[in-house]
Amino acid sequence: MQNLNTMRGRRRRTFTALVLVACCPWLTPAWADGSPVPAPATLGAPAAATSAASSTPTARPKICLVLSGGGARGAAEVGVLKTLERLRIPVDCIAGTSIGGAIGGLYAAGLSPEALEQILNRPDVQADMADNPLRDRLTFQAKQDQFKYLLQVEIGYEDGHFFFPQGLVNGNDPGRILNAVSLALQPDQDFDKLPIPYRAVATDIETGDMVVLDHGDLAEAMRASMAVPGIYPPVSIGGRLLVDGGVARNLPVDVARKMGADIIIAVNIGTPLAQRGDLNDLISVSLQVVKIFGNQNVAASIAQLTDHDVLLQPDMGDIGAADFYRMGEAIKLGERESYDLLSKLTSLQLPAADYARYRENSRRRPIPPLRVDFVDVQGNQRVPAELIRARFDMPPGSPWSIAAISESLRHVYDLGYFQKVDAALVQEDGKTGIRLLVTEKAWQPNYFKLGLHLADDFEGDSIYELLGSYDKSEINDLGAEWRNEFEFGYSSYLYSELYQPLNYSGSAFVAPQAEYLDQAFDVFSGQKRIAEYSAVFPHAGLDVGVQFGNVGEARLGMMYGHVVAAPRIGIQPGLATYRNTLSGPRFILHLDTFDNISFPSSGYYMFVNGFFPRRSLGGDIDYDKLDVTWGQAFGADADSVLLLAEAGSDLHSTLPVYEQFTLGGFLSLAGRRQGELRGDDIFDAHLIYAHHAYELSTGLGRGLYFGAGLDAGNVWQSGQRITAGSLQYGGSLFLGADTVLGPLYLGVGVGDSGNRTWFLFLGIPINGNTLAPSFGNN
Repeated sequence: MQNLNTMRGRRRRTFTALVLVACCPWLTPAWADGSPVPAPATLGAPAAATSAASSTPTARPKICLVLSGGGARGAAEVGVLKTLERLRIPVDCIAGTSIGGAIGGLYAAGLSPEALEQILNRPDVQADMADNPLRDRLTFQAKQDQFKYLLQVEIGYEDGHFFFPQGLVNGNDPGRILNAVSLALQPDQDFDKLPIPYRAVATDIETGDMVVLDHGDLAEAMRASMAVPGIYPPVSIGGRLLVDGGVARNLPVDVARKMGADIIIAVNIGTPLAQRGDLNDLISVSLQVVKIFGNQNVAASIAQLTDHDVLLQPDMGDIGAADFYRMGEAIKLGERESYDLLSKLTSLQLPAADYARYRENSRRRPIPPLRVDFVDVQGNQRVPAELIRARFDMPPGSPWSIAAISESLRHVYDLGYFQKVDAALVQEDGKTGIRLLVTEKAWQPNYFKLGLHLADDFEGDSIYELLGSYDKSEINDLGAEWRNEFEFGYSSYLYSELYQPLNYSGSAFVAPQAEYLDQAFDVFSGQKRIAEYSAVFPHAGLDVGVQFGNVGEARLGMMYGHVVAAPRIGIQPGLATYRNTLSGPRFILHLDTFDNISFPSSGYYMFVNGFFPRRSLGGDIDYDKLDVTWGQAFGADADSVLLLAEAGSDLHSTLPVYEQFTLGGFLSLAGRRQGELRGDDIFDAHLIYAHHAYELSTGLGRGLYFGAGLDAGNVWQSGQRITAGSLQYGGSLFLGADTVLGPLYLGVGVGDSGNRTWFLFLGIPINGNTLAPSFGNN
């Protein structure tokens, strides 16, 4: 049916904006001055209570920095920090809201503006902030879901109650990646004892009151300050349910004043309200609500500033709150826009020697541990600690690596069992270890996914299919899952599988399954369609397999079923009807490292599928079928090239008509109708060029593409000689869009004999060359 139908997966969306930054500051190569990026203060103990304020002369006024929220626009605040350091203007305390709370918290904890800039310019960080994680960070199952499903909804049911996520992104990304700040500091940290005293501002969602966070887990405080309602779930701290601080106080001038500020430098990242045409998705609407409340209370905060204070309001141009891919631009704008005003404040600038001493106190350079001696687990009740440790995959003695720990925590979170996964640095009996702090979901999560597939050649042939799946997790201690899938429309498809890992790491598994397939296919004579067949194939099977991380999997199994293939429509008398029992072994090798499922510019793809029915195993027909699909993508800037090739053979047997290979259509053989060519052997190769011409508005998709393709291929009947001279050729031009509904293609194809076809696709355009896609196998 579909060569690229693939294994179910749980797409784990990332948490948000700068919580990712809070979790991995050590992923940057170095500080601007060349010194190593800071590591944990001590082995389990907080650093000495040192602040910039305590080391400066008493005659100098206390300068407090106030940072507002503003989404992606808030990256400009990093530019302001760069300017302050360039001009040697010290910061003695910080109060921040939302993204300002995150940037301010990291700076207060000792991270330099240059390190922050490096992090915010990382493509993977920007993708996480946009809630669109890079594909190479997804699990293999989640990658394969992208071939078919547009929407995933998590629903829980426990003790007669349904549970729904409290935000579009359910859970917290620090469960997937290391919360480096929480490793460096004690969980109950006094924020006055940070290198720069700090306050995070959040909102009590129950009362609407402003909540000022001055102690506790620093990363947790930052998460609460930027928990945009509707997108991220509220954060519970001290018995209160907290959301984005911009709702109550987007520019917390009064908080800074209470910290003893003599002079306030307030940075208000203006967030104009979006127009109706831009309010087209949940993220933009949720941000709009926060902006409405924030704009209302910012005016009152600005009114509290005195003649001694400084107000910075950088002009951010057309950069929007959700334009996370433009944060590099925002940083430069913030630096440039703030320099003219701040450079005039000569009375606040310190001499070079005094500023060097100030910087020494506001930066921390402790020695990190050499290795991880042990891993503890706390907070688990249903999920075995052995399963959590196995997915964390850092055995005792592993080198201390922030990147490796972050990736390991992502694997734990990707199990889908936890609302929250954090880490803490602990010392026991002279050994250094990591304590995983997990919060299990109150329910066993279930997942519903929906998708669409549309294809039309504007000549009367059209395909419309509704795709969906239902998955139930946490079946047993090893993490078994019950996976179900369906398709309705041109073809009908029902599938149910019990995916049972054989070890805690999930590297080996067994998968019994049952499947029903009612697949339609056409038979042509030349360019004339002479019949439309229906192949009904109920069957069952058992696979054993191994997973290769998030790159792919291999399966070996047995399948038994009965196929009935009969013409639905035929214009010739005597069309054959097939009734066969099929029983035999099969194997699958499936690898996928494409960076983008719609328009890849890097990575490779391989799918190998073999099926070998035998009479000796209970069937009534013998044949062999082997099909290999391979793809390689290359790209630079806005241009990409994709090479695709397929080779299939009956291995000198004769395939029944319902199992023959087909060729024709977009990304198959341009100029030919879908499935026009049919035979026992196949070879086809394709060269596809795509140019990323325009960006789509936030919420609509990634971009518009212009493209062209060249095709070569043919099919041969059993016993026919396969020669290069018998290849047919085609070319195509298309307009593509990488939309939130999936890839959309509209174009025209021309064959070497002058035959021409138009095509429209929504979804992945795939040529079906296997009878039983077997959910999880193709």
